[in-house]
Amino acid sequence: MPIDILALTALVIVIIISAIRTDLNTGLLSIAFAYVIGVYFAGLGVGEVSNYLPEQLVLTLVGVTLLFEMAHENGTLDKLAGLAMRSVRGHPTFLPIVFFLFTFIFSAIGPGNIAAVALIAPIGMVVAINSGVNPLVMAIMICTGANAGAFSPVALTGIINTGLMSEIGINDPNITLQIFLLVAGLQSISALLAYFLFGGYRIAQTDTTNQTFAQPSIEKFNKQQIITLISIFALIISVIVFKVSVTVGTFVIAGLLGLFKIGNAEKGLQHLPWGIISLVAGISVLVGLLETTGGLDLATNLLAAYSSTNTINGLLAFVTGLISIYSSSSGVVMPTFIPLLPSLIQTLGGGDLIKMIVAVNVGSHLVDVSPLSTLGALCLAALPENYNKSIMFRRLLLWGLSMSVLGGILAFIFLDLL
Repeated sequence: MPIDILALTALVIVIIISAIRTDLNTGLLSIAFAYVIGVYFAGLGVGEVSNYLPEQLVLTLVGVTLLFEMAHENGTLDKLAGLAMRSVRGHPTFLPIVFFLFTFIFSAIGPGNIAAVALIAPIGMVVAINSGVNPLVMAIMICTGANAGAFSPVALTGIINTGLMSEIGINDPNITLQIFLLVAGLQSISALLAYFLFGGYRIAQTDTTNQTFAQPSIEKFNKQQIITLISIFALIISVIVFKVSVTVGTFVIAGLLGLFKIGNAEKGLQHLPWGIISLVAGISVLVGLLETTGGLDLATNLLAAYSSTNTINGLLAFVTGLISIYSSSSGVVMPTFIPLLPSLIQTLGGGDLIKMIVAVNVGSHLVDVSPLSTLGALCLAALPENYNKSIMFRRLLLWGLSMSVLGGILAFIFLDLL
């Protein structure tokens, strides 16, 4: 069997097993597949396969979850959640929409989608649990809101997109803004669909919910909690204004909070979601092998062979979404597809370049709710320790996989037909 087919088959097997065997951490299985195929079939060294480990992603997950676990441990997040619930004046049904708008704005003003979710998900998921909101809806709204704002001309992903467009001859700032608004609009449609489909307007009346809304006054923050809030605010400012890495910022602040006994770093480390971190890291190693052996190219070529001028945008969104489930949206999928669009138009004998760029952008990012991506993994990691994360993993995975299909449908309707 050719090595590209073998690697692609291994990834398919891992995805299928992850949906069936919730008791098995398929990240470990992914690493096993990667080493066996890479070393004994592809002729790679052990060190070369090990280099596929996404160190940056792992450190980001550890740093962010550690900081907010410490904030949860000293009671800061619980009080912040209470403030957020009261901000909707006793109508928690609006909370998912509020967090969608919050992450949209935060992502659009500069930090981008990953930073927005990394900073907001730990608060949003606690708010969802304590207010009786379906945490699946909250995770989808947070991730989709962040992606809706990600193509702002001043956001990281938007800047990458602008640079890629410049390489193919598009330098008009108005077109950049037009693409941002179109992508945001299509992303918002999927968020509203999730809100109504999964009953984001229905609130589960639990003891925690009733007690929270029954409190007549807002409990004051103590000194440690105020310092924690100031630290989180300083992190946000440093990321937005001074372009500090989220990973660096979270480790520095977590270290300082632990040093001055404002947060308990030891307990925070004990409660980190190591299972989720190893799962995401393991699958990323297998995906790295897939890229090296040509498995992603094989999947792309097989699907692209069935395109036409009347269906190209729908197919582009579907193909990029399918690949983005296992690969970096802005780091791999966009830089691979956008430079190819002019030649694809020539091959097909027609097509709208702007619409095709929108299709690639929407398709590659709509699936990022999946726990296999950074955004979905951050939301999953932000859930309380006693919550059944295996169930949430399956639900987020199914929704993320389905977004490759929905992205294709939305692109076909709004970009091909209209």
